[in-house]
Amino acid sequence: MSFISLKTSMIGATAICLSMAITHESKADAASCPSPIPLGLTTALTGNLALLGTQARNGVEFAVDEINAGGGISGKKLALTTEDTGASSTDALNAMNRILEGKPLVIFGSMISPHVFAQTDVVTKSETPFLVGATNAKVTAQGSKWLFRTHVHDGQLADLIPEYLVKSLGKTRPGIMAVADDYGLGASKGIQASLAKLKVSPVAVTSYAPSDKDMSAQLLEIKDKDADSLILFGRPADVTLVVKQMGDLGIKLTTIGNSSIVAQTTLNNLSAAEADGTYAIGGMIPQTSTDAKILDWSKRVQEKYKVPADNFTVSYYDTVHMLKSIIEKVGCDKPAIRDALAATRDWKGMLISYQADARGDLAHTLGIYRNKGKTPELAGPIKENGY
Repeated sequence: MSFISLKTSMIGATAICLSMAITHESKADAASCPSPIPLGLTTALTGNLALLGTQARNGVEFAVDEINAGGGISGKKLALTTEDTGASSTDALNAMNRILEGKPLVIFGSMISPHVFAQTDVVTKSETPFLVGATNAKVTAQGSKWLFRTHVHDGQLADLIPEYLVKSLGKTRPGIMAVADDYGLGASKGIQASLAKLKVSPVAVTSYAPSDKDMSAQLLEIKDKDADSLILFGRPADVTLVVKQMGDLGIKLTTIGNSSIVAQTTLNNLSAAEADGTYAIGGMIPQTSTDAKILDWSKRVQEKYKVPADNFTVSYYDTVHMLKSIIEKVGCDKPAIRDALAATRDWKGMLISYQADARGDLAHTLGIYRNKGKTPELAGPIKENGY
């Protein structure tokens, strides 16, 4: 045999060995997963945040059931354990401690920012990947390398809502109304800073407690200050009350806010006249899609849970499928899952693509919506600067 032939044979043999090693490694990765694969979720299922918290449960559970019906991950089913946080941060921490007792591979936290702040330290110490939809911009600034967010946050909204209101809608005398918790007050502060950059001062800055039922005093203050618009930042239940009370008081202002304004749970409780013409910027809403597959998905979610899917349902659903694609590649090693999440680039979800930044935020595309009667219409996507 010539030297060249011998060299070629050796290269071929080496390639075969490498291929066998890679195949063996792939099988070892799949074999590293327990059966079933344990996942945890904490979210508000009771109390005044339940209307919102159930969307996280619906998105995660629907994806888990879908994956299990398709054979699981590498033939292994997913086992989801869910704990109710209620409305209290203390209860949220207790719920997380119960979840950690089951040693889950990954934990999904809710979109309620105070709950996530209360839980982050204990989850970080457990060295468990923690995937959340909490929207306070500071959630991913806590310094935890185990925490990732797969929903847009109020830091992005604080920049984009004022910009759209002033530059596109031509309003320069806004009033601000926000729910008085970390979520709303943090957004209000960011909105005020963004307005200042646009050389616009709000005529009034107001807030209301999450449990308040009467916001007429705040609305009348904004009206009396001769506002030409309202920036409204809250959750579906309280946003519904604000919009209804605007109608009762005869207050007609261009209204723009977060995605609660166009959430189906909000629109279901408003008349067409009350909802018409209001704007929102936020996570992507499936009902505005023209894709038959996405509309069918929305229909199936509503049929199962009797609650319309919203932007959070989409986000949590995408998160589970993103996790599936990662486990298929790296197995069930927690540090490897964490590193894969941090390295995510252009992972295509149902309505947007996800890309991890240095802080662990993966969602950078938002939607601009306007209600036509009780039907939200997508005016177009809008991306965070730099994406």
